[in-house]
Amino acid sequence: MVAAQENISTRELRAFVALVQSGSFTAAAERLNITQSAVSKRVSELEQKLAIRLYDRTTRSLELTSEGVAFATSAAALLNQLEQSIGQLRSLAQGTSGHLKLCAASNMSSQMIAPTLASYMRENPLVRVELHDCQTRKEMFNHIANGTADVGVIGGLVDQDHGLPSEFVLTQINMVRERMVVCFSHGHPLGAHDVVNWDDLAAYPQIGVRSRFGLGHVTGSLQRHGRPPPERSLDVTMINTAISLVGAGVGIAVFPSYVVSWERPGISWREIRDTSHDYVFSYVHLKGRAINGAARRFSEHLIQRLNHTHGGNLPKSP
Repeated sequence: MVAAQENISTRELRAFVALVQSGSFTAAAERLNITQSAVSKRVSELEQKLAIRLYDRTTRSLELTSEGVAFATSAAALLNQLEQSIGQLRSLAQGTSGHLKLCAASNMSSQMIAPTLASYMRENPLVRVELHDCQTRKEMFNHIANGTADVGVIGGLVDQDHGLPSEFVLTQINMVRERMVVCFSHGHPLGAHDVVNWDDLAAYPQIGVRSRFGLGHVTGSLQRHGRPPPERSLDVTMINTAISLVGAGVGIAVFPSYVVSWERPGISWREIRDTSHDYVFSYVHLKGRAINGAARRFSEHLIQRLNHTHGGNLPKSP
């Protein structure tokens, strides 16, 4: 008996419930979009597997047995619970519900993740969102390792060494054509140019960012063009600190264009000629861990934003 019950199919249960609810083989067949004989066969197979008679059949009538009456309610509830569970599973897989646990560098969180999350959360109000804006790569790795974040967003050159610990892997989100910009305070002489040449930067003190990985692609990109970076007059740890120093008139700073994708008070910038390169945005996550539906759906929003902000000519700032 137990073995037989384990082989009961949802097709048989649906045929039985449809027959109970509609009252006839004809109506049940129409509801299920199958033939009357198929409905009869499935109900008969259910009875055989249960070893219980569910219907009394005569040439004139079709009537549930007492066992059939008792089973009808629980069968309908079982199917309803199954459909709800499948619906919830699909919602999780599609990313319209669930939990998005995300981390990114502080500047990327404010410049790229924040506006992307705004559109994502409007379209997916059932998803719980948790964002960790990290000061260091080590902090990001710790969040992912201890489960407070599922994925981290990072960017870099193609084949760039991100210094990932062995338990982490990258999954590419999107690759865009990134351009370098020079940032300076309003009224700076560089503002007279529509596009700046690399050699134009040598005359001004530069604020650099101490970074082996996050902004290491800047140096790497320029070195590929045979251009050493300008001499730095001051190094800081955070991009936002460098931006503040630029706004205060301490010096200029070179960044990828996404850093200035939002308006920065007191800051102007120009594109640096011939410094474009392929730039890859990726998820970093634990090896062997699948990326959940919420994170996959967020990556779709991120791709849309990246394609929009990198899809045309880079306008100059005021």
